[in-house]
Amino acid sequence: MKTFPFIYNEPRDFLKSLQPKAWADFFLGELSPRFSVTAIKAKVIAVKEETPDTKSFVLNPNWLWKGFQSGQHVPVTVEIAGRRVTRFYSLSSHPNDKYLQITVKRQKGGLVSNFLNQNVKKGDILELGEVSGEFVLEKNLPKDLLFLAGGSGITPIYSILQELQKLNGDRNVTLLYFVRSYEDIIFRSSFESMQKNASWLKIHFVFSDVPKEGYESGFLTKEILDKYVPNLKSTSVYVCGPAPMQTKALSLLEGLSVKSELFLLPGQNVTKVKKEGTVDVFLSLSHKTIQVKGERSLLEELEEQGIYPQSGCRMGICHTCVCKKQAGSVTDLSSGEKSQLGEENIQICVSRAESNLEIEL
Repeated sequence: MKTFPFIYNEPRDFLKSLQPKAWADFFLGELSPRFSVTAIKAKVIAVKEETPDTKSFVLNPNWLWKGFQSGQHVPVTVEIAGRRVTRFYSLSSHPNDKYLQITVKRQKGGLVSNFLNQNVKKGDILELGEVSGEFVLEKNLPKDLLFLAGGSGITPIYSILQELQKLNGDRNVTLLYFVRSYEDIIFRSSFESMQKNASWLKIHFVFSDVPKEGYESGFLTKEILDKYVPNLKSTSVYVCGPAPMQTKALSLLEGLSVKSELFLLPGQNVTKVKKEGTVDVFLSLSHKTIQVKGERSLLEELEEQGIYPQSGCRMGICHTCVCKKQAGSVTDLSSGEKSQLGEENIQICVSRAESNLEIEL
């Protein structure tokens, strides 16, 4: 049962309750969970199984949705065990489609990906944020394009290929999609249909774990690139997939026009070190001091102690977790650089404590 928004223990919470938009949201929510004047809420109108561990969620957002470009991603917020958790997912639909679609592959240790796949069903409501991302088509597209995808890194590329299909230009487009097995191909039937009806598109699946007759096996190599993209030097390349695949791709494509978006599995962005003892972290807004080891990101070590700051991508991209460091030093896990001791904004998902800290949480 919902409570009225004027029952509060803190004075600042009471003052917040006087905001007209908060009242409007409360009463609109009583009429329909999708109604809001402050949040993009989307009703799940269909759930499609793409592979045994991947589902697509078709969404009907409210009037606050402003659209997107093919290749962009959106923050998705759900409530799990009483706390709000946000993750970013690429949109796999086309911008002109009637409804939105996100496609989510279950990841080992993935809190939100597993929750969505296990629990979300038709009729549920998801909260979305504003879209972002620069993994989009260039304005002046060349004739030759190559897309390299690995695993669920196919999702933004699938949206981009739909955009190219609608542009219907005179182009040569190649997709090399690296997956574990034939059964792991996301959007398999759609790709088969697309290739039959698009002379401009060539799709090649490469299986890393379970070979299949008539298909390539293994990982990205110079030989595979030379075989399927003979005019590579004049080709613009888009890469999206796990970090090892991207590292290999960027080394093979050095000197070429490459646009990439990194797809990280949980924990891949974290450099863990072994330290002796602990450091104190004073949370100035909460008036609380906790001890952390300084071995992993601040976000992870805070969550271990039951403190759940707002976060999103968990890899230093979305800036959802930015907060002010008022004193102390941290190491930026994405660059390896150690900060100064004074005030600055930090991203706690990619910051590791190096000394006693005071942060604005």
